[in-house]
Amino acid sequence: MATITDRKLTLTHDHTKKTVRAVVTCKVNFTALERFQMNGAPQGSFFKLKCQLWGADSGLFGDDDFLFTYPEVFFFPDPTPAATESRTFTVLLGEGVLDEDAGQDEVYGLLRLTNLSNPLLSVKKKTNEVSHSF
Repeated sequence: MATITDRKLTLTHDHTKKTVRAVVTCKVNFTALERFQMNGAPQGSFFKLKCQLWGADSGLFGDDDFLFTYPEVFFFPDPTPAATESRTFTVLLGEGVLDEDAGQDEVYGLLRLTNLSNPLLSVKKKTNEVSHSF
């Protein structure tokens, strides 16, 4: 099954404009069998990569809070298929989107790679958590 590696979230807060640039980067690694299937098949997509931002919660508050879904969606194979594909999700948000706790906020990216021929083989991976007050 394909894997998602080198996952990283970077948040750049502009206090004056009250905005945050949220950048998630990752690599998607395909197995030899997946590459063979994608290269030998007629036009079409086998995988879809999406990303969301979540607020991490622990203790008494329970479940993590959904914050944002990036509008970009990447499909594979792309016009130049490779064993490892690097992808970047970038958005400029109002700081209030990431303000999910009183005080310090903990935000992470959640990457989801869906196998379009068999959704049960989908993969979800988290990025690093970034702590900041928004």
